[in-house]
Amino acid sequence: MKKDIKKYPALDKEKLAKYKDLYENSRSTDGIHPDVVNHLTRVKSMGGGKGIEFLSNLNKDYLGAFMAPFSQELENADIVVVGLPLEKSAPMNASHKYGPKVLRELSKNFMGTTEPWVDGKFDIPFDWANIIDYGTIDTYGQFDLSAEVETCLSHFDDIVVKNKCSTFSWGGDHTISYIPIAKLAEVHGPLSVIHFDAHFDLVTYADFPYPYHSGAMFTRNMAEGHIDADRMITMGIRGRMTGLVGGHADNFGVKYLTADECRREDPKVIAQQIIDRVGDGPTYLTFDLDALDPVYNSASSAVEPFGLDLNWCWDVLREVRLSGKVNLVGADVAEYAPQNDPAKTFGYCAAGLSWKLLIWLAECAKRRNGGVDNPTVWDMSLGNVTL
Repeated sequence: MKKDIKKYPALDKEKLAKYKDLYENSRSTDGIHPDVVNHLTRVKSMGGGKGIEFLSNLNKDYLGAFMAPFSQELENADIVVVGLPLEKSAPMNASHKYGPKVLRELSKNFMGTTEPWVDGKFDIPFDWANIIDYGTIDTYGQFDLSAEVETCLSHFDDIVVKNKCSTFSWGGDHTISYIPIAKLAEVHGPLSVIHFDAHFDLVTYADFPYPYHSGAMFTRNMAEGHIDADRMITMGIRGRMTGLVGGHADNFGVKYLTADECRREDPKVIAQQIIDRVGDGPTYLTFDLDALDPVYNSASSAVEPFGLDLNWCWDVLREVRLSGKVNLVGADVAEYAPQNDPAKTFGYCAAGLSWKLLIWLAECAKRRNGGVDNPTVWDMSLGNVTL
């Protein structure tokens, strides 16, 4: 026979009345951070009061990456998201050319446009900087990789050289990094590089006499004066290709850490090594997804086991950003092959990492603008701010 259960005392009338009143009358905006309220209020004013409905990915085809507006109006833009669908240099798994399309879609599956940061503050990148999605550059019909790269370079002349925008790019195979680095260096001077990868990607023209490919984007940029190898650091190196091209890292003077060395160190230690290496010069961050262990990504061109933990990578990047010492002028996430990711698990990881990098770029853009906000404007607004 079951024992009688002693019932806990009911809520007192005053507390119950408070809960009922909050349930019936309070709105989320009554208790959230004032900066978030201001952001939501501002976005709700777009499009004659239509705004953007944040809490759904349905019917968002009119919005670009991370729910930024699609636009090629560059004059007042700070950060331009660009898809670079190159894959002729991917040695194994295919479908990198669809990476920008899929990552753009997945980037709208994360609800909202703000995120908690530190000390009770919020990241609100669309209030700090004018962020637009330029779209994915159409290179098809160009059957030669050099012609594809040169088509993309012509767009980046307009985006970066003429209009002085920072860029965030999605690949495509890792060939894509040549393009923004070359053009950002024309504006900012030789770049520091933060590089996450399983592979060195330091092939030379003497190794393989082809002008553009996914192993030579850094060495060609070094030879052209766009990268200072003494300010470059690569993390995640491993695998059976390492011995073949590892000598170039020593010859050029690139600092590198194997995946094993990374995993043994506290993220704060690695972050300080990055800060010390890149200095206060203009810095580019490139993240080849094969830097990650296959648990976090096996949808890329060259999968290598025993890689980096995605959370560890974010811990490192968070510490670098928190320092406020790195001047990030551009970034990319490369080597996502969506046809090898049927559940899109790895795509969500890549899109989430991309969001973190976009926020960091927005923070740096605001700093370069003298701490003044240059808010994003949505000319086309077909939803309604839920909160």
